[in-house]
Amino acid sequence: MQFRFAALMLLMIALPLRTGAPSDPTRTPIDHLIVIMQENHSFDNYFGTYPTSNGTLDGTIAEELEPVDGIPKRTCLPYGASCLRPYRTNSSRAEDPIEGQAVYEQDYDGGKMDGFARFSGPQSLAYFDQTEIAAYWTYAEEYGLGENYFAPVLSTTNPNRLMSLAGNSSVANNDGPPPFLPYNDTILHQLSAAGISWTYFDFFGSARGRKLVPPINYLSDLDPKAFGQIQDAPMFFQDLNDSRLPSVTFLNAIGFQELDEHPPWNVTVGELWAVSIVNAVMESNYWASSAILITYDEGGGYYDHVAPPQLLTINNGFQMPLQGYGQRVPFLVISPYGKEDYVSNTLLNHMSILRFIEYNWNLPPLNQNVADSNNFLDFFYFDGPPRAPIILKSGGPYSTNLFPAPIQIPFDQLPYSRNDSQAPAAENPNEFQVIPYAALTITVAAIAVVVSKRSGKFKRR
Repeated sequence: MQFRFAALMLLMIALPLRTGAPSDPTRTPIDHLIVIMQENHSFDNYFGTYPTSNGTLDGTIAEELEPVDGIPKRTCLPYGASCLRPYRTNSSRAEDPIEGQAVYEQDYDGGKMDGFARFSGPQSLAYFDQTEIAAYWTYAEEYGLGENYFAPVLSTTNPNRLMSLAGNSSVANNDGPPPFLPYNDTILHQLSAAGISWTYFDFFGSARGRKLVPPINYLSDLDPKAFGQIQDAPMFFQDLNDSRLPSVTFLNAIGFQELDEHPPWNVTVGELWAVSIVNAVMESNYWASSAILITYDEGGGYYDHVAPPQLLTINNGFQMPLQGYGQRVPFLVISPYGKEDYVSNTLLNHMSILRFIEYNWNLPPLNQNVADSNNFLDFFYFDGPPRAPIILKSGGPYSTNLFPAPIQIPFDQLPYSRNDSQAPAAENPNEFQVIPYAALTITVAAIAVVVSKRSGKFKRR
């Protein structure tokens, strides 16, 4: 009998425990995570003048919003015999800055961040504001914005997107494939192995297209089941309507360039595609259990004044090793549990998304790079009921064309701060405390001994 009891106790050790909702497979109320990753915009390029648009929104609610670390006044970058200042583009289309790993390292200029005009070109100093991306500014106002979030490495699209799936990259720039990255090294395989559902969406157009669109075309040894979970983006809305939303969803538009916001494409068109996804989730029965993330694979050569911390090096036989982190990029967290008008200073990067997935679904770190990345739990407030959705339409007070929008909760009634400079974020929200493994082991072992002794059947062997 004592052996059966001890075996039961040891089995309990292996089970993930959290107080508050022991039957739920997640550590938080977030059962569905939707990750939208767009293309090539730095933080300063989109939010450098948020929230008052260089003071042009004085006298409105924008003055009450939390400020961000945007473009410093009197910024002027060396160019020729003089210098150039950041400027607001007068078009939703903009000229593409010069891109490349070597170019970005020259832009970085040893942390001085003053090489953009000379190397990525004068067009790198252009920025947008609420005129073109009012919806994104509204999401920042109503939910959470990360002002200390970076691409993982100082390079282009493909390495950063591979890092966002694997915490590693088989390439240092957009060359290849080959070389390939094993599917088994990705978060996709990790989720499947744990029985957690996922779907990866892009505009593939055909089954053959899945082998052509990065970063999926870099993954080797995709099994038939995984291949079936890589779907054409329009299917997302069908899955949502049919109540087939997986636990983790990755949404991309690389296969439909007009929607991915990469210059020179119209950024407002891409923004409206992202808004259509957010609206669809908000109007579904999944809203109360969801979090939607919007970010950008890399800065695309657009100016950003914050020097990324150099915390990692990736060198898989590269001629030029990848340095990390890369450029600062926008990061929006939209959820019924998201804090309103919240600005996070927690140091984050794309691998922080992997860190949250592993934390929320009780998975071990994919690798050390992921383990070393901070979580973004500070964006959430789980002590209150889920907030009602804020659906953006073409007209009305909550409009894709209007900023600022009415706030949902009066700021003087918020039970939390709208700015948090603590990093790293706490791993365990108060209402979902996980009992430490070592303490649990000792406690269970002690209980087993006591019960066995009381039964009179405990014998030393």
